[in-house]
Amino acid sequence: MARNSSERAGSRSFWGITVILLVAAALRLSGAAWDGGIGAHPDERYLVGVAEEMARRLELDPFTVDTSFPYGHVPLYLLLFLGGADRLMAARLLTGLLDVGTVALAAALARTLIAAGSRDRRHRGALIAALFLAVMPLHVQQAHFATADVPLAFFSAGALLFAARATVRNPARRKANIWLAGIWAGLALGCKAGAALLVVPLVVSGALAAQGMSQNCRTTASSCPAGRGALAAQGHRAGLRRAVGAVGAALATFAVTNPFAVLEFPRFLSNVAAQAALVRGAVLVPYTLQYRGTLPYLYPIVQQLVWGMGPVLGLLGFGGLAWMVARAARGRLSPAEWVVLAWALPFFAFTGGLYVKFPRYLLPLTPVLAAYAAQMVPGHEHKVHLCSFVLFVVSFLPAALLSLALVGSYGRPHPWVAASEWIRAHLPSGSVIAVEEWDHPLPLDAEGYTLRVLPVFEPEGEEKEREMASVLAEADAVVVASRRGYGALARWPDRFPTTLSYYRALFASERGFVAVGCWGRWPSLAGLSLADDPFGAAGLPLPHPDCRPGGVWLRLPRLDESFVVYDHPEVVVFVAQGPSARGYKENIFFIGAASPPQ
Repeated sequence: MARNSSERAGSRSFWGITVILLVAAALRLSGAAWDGGIGAHPDERYLVGVAEEMARRLELDPFTVDTSFPYGHVPLYLLLFLGGADRLMAARLLTGLLDVGTVALAAALARTLIAAGSRDRRHRGALIAALFLAVMPLHVQQAHFATADVPLAFFSAGALLFAARATVRNPARRKANIWLAGIWAGLALGCKAGAALLVVPLVVSGALAAQGMSQNCRTTASSCPAGRGALAAQGHRAGLRRAVGAVGAALATFAVTNPFAVLEFPRFLSNVAAQAALVRGAVLVPYTLQYRGTLPYLYPIVQQLVWGMGPVLGLLGFGGLAWMVARAARGRLSPAEWVVLAWALPFFAFTGGLYVKFPRYLLPLTPVLAAYAAQMVPGHEHKVHLCSFVLFVVSFLPAALLSLALVGSYGRPHPWVAASEWIRAHLPSGSVIAVEEWDHPLPLDAEGYTLRVLPVFEPEGEEKEREMASVLAEADAVVVASRRGYGALARWPDRFPTTLSYYRALFASERGFVAVGCWGRWPSLAGLSLADDPFGAAGLPLPHPDCRPGGVWLRLPRLDESFVVYDHPEVVVFVAQGPSARGYKENIFFIGAASPPQ
């Protein structure tokens, strides 16, 4: 009877995980052409572009295409193996499938962490963790982008799973699990250098696996040929061997899958160092200016609560991390929990303290947070209590609704596509259009138009003022393709005062240019739109009524630029108005310029 009950529970768990994986796949694979195939995300455009050039040259060395290539080879080789006429779409589908795999790995990891509990409790924890990650907005959004971050999260989760299993599975499998952990860690390192921190859980896993072997010796003297007196020394030696073996497997895997990083190690190391300087804030570029004044640790947590994980799931995840730390301080963790915490705590301590705090940097951590969150949901063996069920629904529903709203928005035209269609329909051929540096030039098909670049990110000074004035004097229209310019520079009012004054005048439709349209596609569900207010956050006037969602909308706190500018930016088009506009446009960059006659 007990066996039949166990089999039924296992069957329910299998079909439950299957349904959750199908839900995860539907959320990640729907809307793969979210931008109409234009390659709106610069990172995926770069990665796919390098892969296509390597395929064209029949080349395996990415440094021959770009000497400053900053990633490992694994994402590139995955894209190379795809082939096909549309590598971008194939890459997005692969990324989505890899993230579905991460959901499955999170379920297995949660089950491993609850190894000491009953079978029902393990099945329940696995199902909840999988559901949490399946509907997590951060993962759903990033799975639509063919970047290196999703493969990194996938291989990192696999490395953690096998490292944790090495401490709880039967002794015959411990060695295999620790080697598998090393192999997966090597693949993660072959995606991005940040995976180097996986060395910590690998070493901890090796040490704890050997400790488990020593404990077996204490209980079964016949299995210890060295005798009780040599247990400690034997355990230390075994732990060292396993740790060295795991790290060696990781390095060997990295070398095999990243041969040119090894053969050209000085170049690879230089590229990694350049990226490290960028994320530390030692080098500033336009897309990192938004992080001025953001608080370490607090900013990434808030961004996850507002959008990345949703408020309730985010609180459960980070609350679970804090709970694990508290239990660790009292020495109450199981070996598997020690291994996973040996990744989660150093990773968040390092990543959360960086100057550059892209929310996607936490992707390798979120499977662990999902597993921790699953343990924070109270439950009862063999039966469901109403309070537990309500808390369970409340915990995942906000995240699920956010993800549904986001994926639903992908069915509408991308704002850059819609704005480009308007430009081609309303601006005559031969028009001069001013666009901003470091943003996507519009219209997408610029044939017949002259595009001039506004150097908004250049340091303030007379040279910049002359260049801006020259471009504006010629322009028939100005296109602000996203918040990247004004949103970031507003955080540096002491460094870009004149440029911010230019934005105020432009958005107020002063000195010759008038906003004629604004295009966005805000996530919405059942008539409720979700959006923040980038103009208000920057202290700038609203340039056009259409720059806010129509109908009922929920105003969110300021979102990280990377949550918005790729898949749902706000585009504003300004057109020169009035017969005397050209005589005044050249002075728009100067605060004291007179307004044109009405």
